[in-house]
Amino acid sequence: MSSIDTSTTTSSSVLDQYSNTTKNVDKPKTNEMGQDEFLKLMIAELNNQNPLDPQDNGEFIAQLAQFSTVEGLDKLNNTTEGMSTNMRSSQALQASTLVGQSVIVEGNELGLLLNQGIVSGYSELPESASDLKLSITDENGQLLEQIPLGNHAAGELSVRWDGLNLLLDGEILDLDYSALNRQEFYVDENGEQVLDEAGNPVRAPYPPGEYSFKITGNVAGSTEEFITLMSARVDSVSLSPTGAATLNLAGGQRAAMDEIKQIVNE
Repeated sequence: MSSIDTSTTTSSSVLDQYSNTTKNVDKPKTNEMGQDEFLKLMIAELNNQNPLDPQDNGEFIAQLAQFSTVEGLDKLNNTTEGMSTNMRSSQALQASTLVGQSVIVEGNELGLLLNQGIVSGYSELPESASDLKLSITDENGQLLEQIPLGNHAAGELSVRWDGLNLLLDGEILDLDYSALNRQEFYVDENGEQVLDEAGNPVRAPYPPGEYSFKITGNVAGSTEEFITLMSARVDSVSLSPTGAATLNLAGGQRAAMDEIKQIVNE
């Protein structure tokens, strides 16, 4: 009875041959093996395996499953990378639309009032507060005005100030202008006060500069101070090598996109 020569039987698995082929075959565009090459190697292994000791079915199925998993992960990685690139491009585009607008960002407690402009403040009240007061200070920390705001429910509180008039949550606040510390009025070229249609002197606002707001109020019988963030104009946008966008704010401050609390229409 003739014997079967097993000396030429390959002992390497399909995945071993798959690995060796990717190392030895010169492919200018890619060193990855496609499904066709994999199937050819699989058939070659089946043809050359030892008939007396064939590959276990479970092992063979496991190799197929492993190849499928690796191929699926490669496709998933490519898809994820593509999505990440698209997200970075979208973020850069969104950031560019903010140039010239004002934003309220985390940690910014100093606002820049431009000529005939508006500066905004934003605060979150954890619970209802009474006898609220807005303190306005200049860049040197000097207290300029302390304006009563009344009572306010828990939630977002926003103030907008043009150097004279004040809006609370979008509504003009009825101020007692005679009680303000600043009592400056416009004058004409002759040094005479400028009058409005009712014959009253026209008040002059605070000049352009950096200002900060502080809001305090009574909560459950005790005085509380609430963190107040200020608006800043977006002058430009910088992009990192990875595509992350950074907002360059007026006054030299910088902020990431995820630090934006609110976009303000000023």
